[in-house]
Amino acid sequence: MQFSDADFALFDRDYFQFRQMKEFTPTLVEGVKSEYKARWDVWKGFALLCQRETVGFGKPKVESWTNGWQVRSHFWAYYKGLSRQDSASMIAILLKKDSFRIYLEWHAYRSSDSVTSYEEHIRWVEFLPEWVRELGIDVADYRVWTSYEDEPDNFVGLQDYLENLEVQEGFRELLENSKKWLRIGRIIPKEEAVQCVAMEEIVRKTMMELSYLYSKTEEL
Repeated sequence: MQFSDADFALFDRDYFQFRQMKEFTPTLVEGVKSEYKARWDVWKGFALLCQRETVGFGKPKVESWTNGWQVRSHFWAYYKGLSRQDSASMIAILLKKDSFRIYLEWHAYRSSDSVTSYEEHIRWVEFLPEWVRELGIDVADYRVWTSYEDEPDNFVGLQDYLENLEVQEGFRELLENSKKWLRIGRIIPKEEAVQCVAMEEIVRKTMMELSYLYSKTEEL
């Protein structure tokens, strides 16, 4: 599958709440709903396509395009291991107005039901050098960033993270806060994403690489 500029433009809008749309752009409401639903149906198919030919992952869980009172500012889906459906650790994909992302995630919303803890999840950080060395990871492909999306420039390149102790120390405090945590994965800017003719292959490859770190989030 290849993303188009329109896929990203869907989320580049002034109003997401239906109340606001009805107040300021009433003639556009039904069109927005129709476009969201149509593109979300394609997104669901894409999420399922990405899971095929991967090893050990169950079918994706796809977040709805609306929560009832507004449309989303993104499309999101996640994958868990077949034997790890009750854990809040997962690998997610995210489509936003400016990028497409594949990353290791902690599902904080479901953490109270998780059979594994946040402390167990963040063990992946300890295995980064081993992961890079044993799997031959191209560090240029990967970023480390925080769960606080509103923070500007909240991500660094994996190479910088591994080599710069000051950068590591800047993120270290996050590991003690289960409401603000680290993510690792690929962030593909819109301009690059629309050039990829088979994005599902990139997702599959990244999922299988991240599965090494994902396996370290299990209870020992």
